[in-house]
Amino acid sequence: MRRLLYELRHALASPSRHPRMAVVLGRLLGSAFLICFITGLYSHFIQNPLPWMVFPTVIPDLYAITQGLHIAAGIACFPLLLGKLYTIYPRLFTYPLIKGPLNLAERGSIALFVAASLVEIVIGMINTSDWYPFPFPFRQTHFVLAFVIIGSLAIHIGVKLPLITQYWTKKRSYGPDGELLPPNDEEHPGTDRDTVVPDETLASTPAGGLTARVFAWIDKP
Repeated sequence: MRRLLYELRHALASPSRHPRMAVVLGRLLGSAFLICFITGLYSHFIQNPLPWMVFPTVIPDLYAITQGLHIAAGIACFPLLLGKLYTIYPRLFTYPLIKGPLNLAERGSIALFVAASLVEIVIGMINTSDWYPFPFPFRQTHFVLAFVIIGSLAIHIGVKLPLITQYWTKKRSYGPDGELLPPNDEEHPGTDRDTVVPDETLASTPAGGLTARVFAWIDKP
C-alpha cells in the first residue's frame, strides 16, 4: 500500500501543484464563498426578517445588487474549487492515510467542504432557472449547507493556518533564487523521503501548458 500510494503521488506530481498555488486559489475560493454567505444571509433575512431587523432603503436596488454578487460569486466558486482540488489532490495519496487528530480533521473538513460545496453550487445554479428536480426544499437546504460550508472551511483554515501564513505572500514563498521554499511543518513534502514525492523540486521546475499559464497569471504580484 505504501509503495502504491507513493507511485500514485509521483505520477500526479506537477510543477503547478504546490502549496503556494493552493494558498492563492484557496483565498480566492474562500473570498467567493464568504461573499455568497453574506449576500445569502441578507437575502434570507430580507425574506424572513426577525422582529428587530431594520434594512437600509437608501439604495433602492441594493437587493438586486447583492443577489447579482451572490450569483456571480457562486459561479466563480465552481472553477476555483476545481482548481484548488487540482493543486492538492495528490496529497490524498500520502501514507499513512491518517497521521493523527489534526490530519483527520484536515481530511474530514475537506471531504465535508467539497461535498457540501458541489451540492450548494449545483442546486444554486439550477435555482436560477426556477427548476427544482430535487426531492428536497431548496431554500432550507441551501441555507443549511451554507453554514456547513463555512464551518468546514473554518476548521480547514484553522488546521492549515501555519502553511497558509507561510505561503500567503509571494515574497515569503520563494527564495532569492526564485525557487519555492519548502514547507516548515512535518505534514508536507520534504520531511519524509520514504513516503513523499519531492514536490518542492517539481515546483521550482518551469511549468508549461494551459493550466500552468493560468496559474502563473493568477499568482502575478
